[in-house]
Amino acid sequence: MLIDDLIQSITQENNITTVINTHDMNSVMEIGENIILLYNGEIAWQGSASEVLGSNNDYLQEFIFASPFLQRLRKAALDQGLSGQI
Repeated sequence: MLIDDLIQSITQENNITTVINTHDMNSVMEIGENIILLYNGEIAWQGSASEVLGSNNDYLQEFIFASPFLQRLRKAALDQGLSGQI
């Protein structure tokens, strides 16, 4: 995605930290290094993109894997031991 590429290049070129507030999990998984899920104003989960699929945090699972398709994808990845590769 063009915006993600722009944010990532500006962040790297200037050696800065960028805070992004989004619900777009495609962006989160593409450029997120330290991901934080807030629930009712508090940190409900924190980790890296590679930790998202393997997490058992209920709030994270409900948010990311709400659709039946994504629930099946996660199950297949976990069954094959690919949680850090998707």
